[in-house]
Amino acid sequence: MRNALALAVAVLSGCAHVPSGPPRAEDVAIGGARFRLEYLADDAAAARDVAGALAEAVPRVARWGGLAAEVTVRIQPSHAALERAVGREGYPWLRAWARYRSIDLQSPSSWGPFDGGRARLAELVAHELAHCAMYQRAGDDGTWMYKEIPRWFTEGLASVTAGQERRHGGLGRLYRDYGRALAADARAGDPLDPSEALYQGRSEEVYRAAHHAFAFLLARYGEARIRAILDRMSRGERFPAAFRGAIGIGDAEFAADFRRYVVWQGWR
Repeated sequence: MRNALALAVAVLSGCAHVPSGPPRAEDVAIGGARFRLEYLADDAAAARDVAGALAEAVPRVARWGGLAAEVTVRIQPSHAALERAVGREGYPWLRAWARYRSIDLQSPSSWGPFDGGRARLAELVAHELAHCAMYQRAGDDGTWMYKEIPRWFTEGLASVTAGQERRHGGLGRLYRDYGRALAADARAGDPLDPSEALYQGRSEEVYRAAHHAFAFLLARYGEARIRAILDRMSRGERFPAAFRGAIGIGDAEFAADFRRYVVWQGWR
């Protein structure tokens, strides 16, 4: 069955059919990482596609230490099922959600026609698996969610790992986002430090800011110091202390530096 769950060859069509049938589960091993795929019988083709995407993602996330714990990937048959599974209602753009040892993923067979095909699935799986790798390196089952890691870092690390530069657009677009946020009469909020309402309603701006902030951090300080942040958290520190210890400035200071870089167009 592992051979049957190798690399996907089908192109996703975004059909409206909601998968059904009895539940199935498969154990998959890829490059030393262990996965459990759970899905409904009608989603067997989607499960093969997801397994192929996992095979592409495992080498990408190795830079953050790989995966120490098995990850269960639950393929949810519809968007409503995904929202119920992750406790996020009113997020129509959401396609997946990762935790320490699990990923809930809306079945690609239920995606819309503009959600993309295999390339989009490969990006999405790599993004979510990067979350798992980061959580597993930074803590354990009982501590990872208490590390106070800001959204820009978690989403930025995942986006850069998944190679989503083109999806989010360049710094010129982020400059325009900040122009709205900093206008005298604006109520747009700061995409680098978003409220839940901003994350829910203007997710593209939030993910764009996260991607570019993390890329800026990586370029300025290097990958070894980012891994040091994760290692310090694994030894018990929370993100603010770990960031300061590894980088030499506080994360709020770094965020302010990045905002100035964008707003003053230091990237031109």
